[in-house]
Amino acid sequence: MTSDDFARPGRSRSLQTYAALGPEQTEAVLALLAEAAKTDGQQAVSEQGRLQLRGGERDGVSHLLLSVDGELVGYAQLEDTDPVEPPAAELVVHPSHRGNGHGRALGSALLAASGKRLRVWAHGGHSAARHLAQVLGLTLFRELRQMRRPLADLDLPDPVLPDGVTVRTFVPGRDDAAWLAVNAAA
Repeated sequence: MTSDDFARPGRSRSLQTYAALGPEQTEAVLALLAEAAKTDGQQAVSEQGRLQLRGGERDGVSHLLLSVDGELVGYAQLEDTDPVEPPAAELVVHPSHRGNGHGRALGSALLAASGKRLRVWAHGGHSAARHLAQVLGLTLFRELRQMRRPLADLDLPDPVLPDGVTVRTFVPGRDDAAWLAVNAAA
């Protein structure tokens, strides 16, 4: 565990790094993630990252907890398990504590811990995340987009398929390899 204190008038900000979180810490982080998701409309940490919160100690995974006056206001996870790619990170600041430099403190700590080789996943493309990336000297490398359409109440014509083309539902056990090949090619 490491600890850094940041001097702020009248407030005490601390940043601690753990190899694994205890049950109370885990619940506090999950509550922070839930509050952020309510505000942001999506999770700030991936499903894998949330599972790693409860998974105990795992080689190459670190948890950074940022507190102000003993209250958890920020969380980051650093995963350095890929032998080729730089370490990956995700971070979140409680919505009521944003705009106070906490994201910058977490980001700077992640950069220092990773030797300034870092991939940060920012879920949702929020302007604050883009600003933080710019402040930290990070650049957009890859952007994933989700396209959605409601499937109820559609008034679509029957499809017209070319000769020799048929459409059927996926058959588990039969179509797995072909689906994986198409997904890998995409």
